[in-house]
Amino acid sequence: MEKKLSFKLRNTLFLLINLGISTGFLYLAFFKYGVPSNSQETLEFEKTLVFNVYIVITCWFLPVMYQTYKKMYLVQLPKILKKQLQFFIGFLILPHLFLDIITTNIFFVPWLSALLPFSQEVLLNLSTFLESYTIYHCYKSILRLRFLNFSNHVVERAPFNFINDFKDILEQLSHVTALKELAHITQNFFTAAFTIPAGRTRLYVRKTELDSKDDTHYDLALITTKVENFLANHDLMTSPAGALLRQSKIFIKDELEFTNFYEEQSALSKIIDFLDSINADVFLPIYERQAITAYIIVERHARAGKLYNNVERDEMLVFTSYLSNIINILKHSNLEALLHKEKELEEELYHKHQEINQYKESIKSFLRTNKDRKIGIVFYKNRRFTFANQAAQELIEIDVNTQEGHPIAQSFRQLARNVQQYKSSQTLFCRDLHNNKLILSGIPSLELNTVIIMVYYPEISDIIKTQFEFLKDPSAWDYLLYLETTQSGQLINQLIPGNGEMLLNFKINLLSTSLSRKATLLEMAEDDLLPTVEILHHISLRPTLHILKLTIPEKNDEVALKVFGINPLLDKNEPEALLQKLDTIGTLFIQNIHLLSLETQNYLAEFISYGYYHKLRSDHKFFSNVRIICSTTKNLQTLVTEGLFSKTLFNELKKTSLSMPSLTTLPDTEINQLTSGFTEQALKTQTFKNLLELSDKDKDKLLDQRPGSLQELKTKIHQVLVHKSTKHKIHDTTEFDRAYHVTDPELAQAIRMGKKALKDPQTMQMLWNKFKNQNKIATLLGVNRSSVNRRYQEYKFDE
Repeated sequence: MEKKLSFKLRNTLFLLINLGISTGFLYLAFFKYGVPSNSQETLEFEKTLVFNVYIVITCWFLPVMYQTYKKMYLVQLPKILKKQLQFFIGFLILPHLFLDIITTNIFFVPWLSALLPFSQEVLLNLSTFLESYTIYHCYKSILRLRFLNFSNHVVERAPFNFINDFKDILEQLSHVTALKELAHITQNFFTAAFTIPAGRTRLYVRKTELDSKDDTHYDLALITTKVENFLANHDLMTSPAGALLRQSKIFIKDELEFTNFYEEQSALSKIIDFLDSINADVFLPIYERQAITAYIIVERHARAGKLYNNVERDEMLVFTSYLSNIINILKHSNLEALLHKEKELEEELYHKHQEINQYKESIKSFLRTNKDRKIGIVFYKNRRFTFANQAAQELIEIDVNTQEGHPIAQSFRQLARNVQQYKSSQTLFCRDLHNNKLILSGIPSLELNTVIIMVYYPEISDIIKTQFEFLKDPSAWDYLLYLETTQSGQLINQLIPGNGEMLLNFKINLLSTSLSRKATLLEMAEDDLLPTVEILHHISLRPTLHILKLTIPEKNDEVALKVFGINPLLDKNEPEALLQKLDTIGTLFIQNIHLLSLETQNYLAEFISYGYYHKLRSDHKFFSNVRIICSTTKNLQTLVTEGLFSKTLFNELKKTSLSMPSLTTLPDTEINQLTSGFTEQALKTQTFKNLLELSDKDKDKLLDQRPGSLQELKTKIHQVLVHKSTKHKIHDTTEFDRAYHVTDPELAQAIRMGKKALKDPQTMQMLWNKFKNQNKIATLLGVNRSSVNRRYQEYKFDE
């Protein structure tokens, strides 16, 4: 265990004794070869030699081995050299000595030989095989530990196979938005790849003179003064130590000590002293254009008893090459601004994509109706209508002369009276028996008291020109088409069955917001919040809606814990954060957002702005795609001025806000439109419509006692209709829409389907996901529970 071989007195004496014993064995081998083994003289001489060997082992070799082990742990030796000695002694010397003692005693002690279950020759062959294997294993292991410096690094037998695990690290690096996050990723990588405890690896990012003094860049820990002094005093181009760092790309203390033990150099000694001063096993610099911008330090004895091999060295260098690019990007660009811009572009692209889908659906509806263009001609004379062609009969499908109470017949008579009264052309919209829009266009005939009425399905221009004058923004004319011809538009028209100026523009804003996924602020009556949220959520095609209704101000970050979660180090059993649970599939509605704490508001503003969020007490970022909808009953601008609401969150929410016009300020004509619309929705059939239709007196009463919300208006209209049906003794035979008060579009459709929903697997699956109870589903559909149970067994839904 010395650098140079030097013989001392004990070494000389031990060499002479070994020489004498070896000479005796050589004498037997050369001069007594062929002599019978039972020769007494030869046997006694051989026993004497073996006895001398035992004396040497006992009195000389064992103390020497003890001194060797003592020096291994007391003398400052390189760790690699200690490993070599452990392999050499443990797998070569001691096994060889043990096997020699066993085989020798068996041959010279008869009673031991009698105990063997097999012959002495078998034992000899077995011991020879074991000795050969120990020699092979020892030298193979020692060669991997830089024996005789055949290799420059400790060699690992395993192949370079960390790519699969490294994919996860690359994905995490792709989501990094700040330098602080790299420390956590670095520790995770070194823990997973090299089994180094997380706290024993540290990443340091150096500040340069070009870096600003504000908080644009961050040091992930306090920069070690000793490291800075070493880098300042040892230039990478001129200093031997710096040149060695540039050439090797990594300092591993064990290898440097082993190299310096046999080939002592001043540069190596300085590097070893430097690693000792910072208590490091590994010093891993990270470069940018031949300059060190950061470095990783693995603490001393982070992996007790293990060496860093060539494969692990290459893995570290591969990781730092990726890390260098990320640090370069973060230090020379405002990544948060890029993320904000990217999120805005994604939202705008999504909105345009949804608009295109609406436009396609709208055009398809016109193509279906115009595939076989029909124009019906009807003459009105002497208070009777006469069909002039077959197209008129096919479009109308009723006898307008005998069915005077039918809405279509009423529309025809109203149009005829208007034409005769004003002596000019008139146009009315009505719906056919299949709920498709029809246009009735009447013109006075040259013949006295005769009106010519044309009946046809509307074209694009017909829909636009009737409502175009009400638009505040003429460029939104395409949304007029979407409201009339798409499923999304029909849902909104069902929610708000009015087309006056104020309601029409609100419906356009509502549809535009529904086609977006931007965070939305709702300002409307509390009763109208849930129906509006249901519409926004349904049109966005997300399956899960989660509602957080706040009634008191947030305390102890209780809402933040639900929405964002907490650092796993602080709570290993933390529930899954809502933003993680609802990612890509859900909408989160926060009612009364002004009751959130300021800290939670800032967390939410960050998520809305950049698309990522922080868990509480954590710097790690998580990306999520959750639609955020908020509501408030307060004036947020006033709260911001008073310092009670986050200005950042307010600026984000005001970009997309929906404020429903108050019913107290709506013109009477628009209230009457709503009343007529809700009345038609409440009545499932037209049988008793003339008896149940609200009179002018009923409408005036509603105007005098204006409700505060659409839902309250619907309820009052329903009460009036029920009262009228009871008064006329037709309540039991009048069919009211059972889904009239249901706000969820999916549930409303299922209720209207009734028992037909049992034949639709998707509808049944939706009902089960919402209720998880067959009794409730049966009550909702108006069927027996056995029918529901039979269908679920048929569809094999998991309960």
